[in-house]
Amino acid sequence: MSSLDIFPLSAEKRAQGYGIFPYVILRLHGGVYMQFPVHFYEGKNPEKPGLRVRVDSLTNEKQNFSSLFNVVRQFHQQINPVEAKALKMCLVLSPFVAYFFENNAFTFSDEIPAGGSLIDSNYKVLALNSVHFVID
Repeated sequence: MSSLDIFPLSAEKRAQGYGIFPYVILRLHGGVYMQFPVHFYEGKNPEKPGLRVRVDSLTNEKQNFSSLFNVVRQFHQQINPVEAKALKMCLVLSPFVAYFFENNAFTFSDEIPAGGSLIDSNYKVLALNSVHFVID
């Protein structure tokens, strides 16, 4: 184990979609991140934690990513009431492709969030001082 792989994602959490691209990261405060897996589906809504993106075809990537960006925008509106300070949010597509959502717009970055304490939406620890994705 390297110093950036102290507490990697468990097999159980990987099966639920954690650490698998794409996913959404919320920065709760310095060094604490919350991950939301993204699940694309055609028919039945998957019984998995995270964001669900209904698509007409799992093979139509262009349309699916358009739907994904819309779902992420809606999610941002749900978690950030107008009167509160907005949480920083990032849609992560690969180890070097991310879109930060700030001021109601997506901004491309080739750097993705990593390290710190990674938790799920139930505040259970997923990983510590590790990359936030599964390395095969």
